[in-house]
Amino acid sequence: MNKNIITFKNVHELVTLIKRILTKLKDNPTFVNPPAALSELEKMLPELEVALVNAKSRDKEWVAIKNNKKAIALALLEELAAFVIGIAKDDRALILNSGFDVTDEQSGNEDPSIEILEVEVRAPGEATVRGKNKTGAVAYVFQYAIESPGANTMWHGEGSSTCNYTFTGLTSDKRYWFRVMAIGRKGQKAYSPIVSRAIQ
Repeated sequence: MNKNIITFKNVHELVTLIKRILTKLKDNPTFVNPPAALSELEKMLPELEVALVNAKSRDKEWVAIKNNKKAIALALLEELAAFVIGIAKDDRALILNSGFDVTDEQSGNEDPSIEILEVEVRAPGEATVRGKNKTGAVAYVFQYAIESPGANTMWHGEGSSTCNYTFTGLTSDKRYWFRVMAIGRKGQKAYSPIVSRAIQ
């Protein structure tokens, strides 16, 4: 039976989950040689907590920083979850021993998805990206590339808790490729279709 082991209802529960995982997974004899994501998560946790406190003022810059840190944390947790499941398999006790939670996987409609991606180019050097028909997502990473996407394409990304984002400082008269990675409540991720636009 498949399990979901990244569960939280809000960013405060996410911080609690990260702290529990850091405590239980570090130096755990069952989970030796964890990936670098564990130390990266430990390093960025204080940054996430600072951003969370400062974002309470609803300052747009700090809200954006908080969203970006949250998206990064989810990506790191996903890597750690894959490591834990690879060792623990379906052993509920072992999974709990790692600090993760265990929830039976729900139906497929829990998976995050964005069926339609819209990109508006109105001002010079800017592009506003919006996801449509989205389901099951709690965070988003908006990405762009400066070359036609392929296996080795470098994507530049910004995190957000809402499904729209405006990139600024883009090069005028140049073509960009855009996509959004949607992240589900339990760490699932899915990519939107890719849309290409020439920047004004």
